[in-house]
Amino acid sequence: MKIGILFNRITWEIKQLISELEKRKIEYKLINNKDIFFKINKKKDLVNNCDLFLERSLSFLRGLYSTAILETKGYKTINNFECLNITGNKLLTSLKLVQEKIPTPETCIAYTSDASIKAIENEINYPAIIKPIIGSWGRLIAKLDDFNSANANLEVRESLGNILQKIFYIQKFLPIQKTNEDIPTDLRVFVIGNRCIAAMGRYHQGRDFRSNIAIGGTAKPIELTSEIEELSIKAAKATKGEIVGIDLMEDSGKLSVIEVNGTPQFKGVATATKINIAAEIVEYILNNYK
Repeated sequence: MKIGILFNRITWEIKQLISELEKRKIEYKLINNKDIFFKINKKKDLVNNCDLFLERSLSFLRGLYSTAILETKGYKTINNFECLNITGNKLLTSLKLVQEKIPTPETCIAYTSDASIKAIENEINYPAIIKPIIGSWGRLIAKLDDFNSANANLEVRESLGNILQKIFYIQKFLPIQKTNEDIPTDLRVFVIGNRCIAAMGRYHQGRDFRSNIAIGGTAKPIELTSEIEELSIKAAKATKGEIVGIDLMEDSGKLSVIEVNGTPQFKGVATATKINIAAEIVEYILNNYK
């Protein structure tokens, strides 16, 4: 078996995957998407022919388009185009969760600042959260505490050149009822196939409400309860994911799915839980794609 790893930067996660592949003497090829081109056809004509391609690009669009091309050529990819397309777009993720009756926070989409204010004041209420529909690592997520902060934030986004910033994804703010410091801001659950492999609680630092590890959040391992497992696996299946990260928060006493990550980094959860996520990924591939 030969596995292709698509990337644009060698990350800690890729190094761990390489280590596990080499331990098992599995042939692999690192494919930097900065250096390749694809001929658009239906032929399996890549110089680096592989039995399976593992999409690990940090660039959402490069990963998305690469999987679409590879699948058209007849190659297998993890995750596949459908999963990356859904999970890479928060609006499409929300729609899938709603279709599958999976709990998720109240969300509105608007296309102008005036309509966004109406959505907040008539449906969501202050404080609200605004997120880019495409983006990761907590970047450009803002908390809108009142009319003035919402109006100023929306005005800035309307003036940005990126058309995606002019699609306003507005979500209910879920406050954390902290009775002690052990209660996390949110949960990240790592799902592979039909199994929840590991879970961590993430904690925000200082006055920032965001808990993403990439921007300074910290993490501790948490126990995988039946509620967490059931909800996470449902979310993974709804978004067609084989290897995904599910973000959960408590909403009115029950867990709610916030986001699904189709190219999840796993340094944080592996470090927090001491679980060898890379080994679990390689075992999954060997058991399902030989």
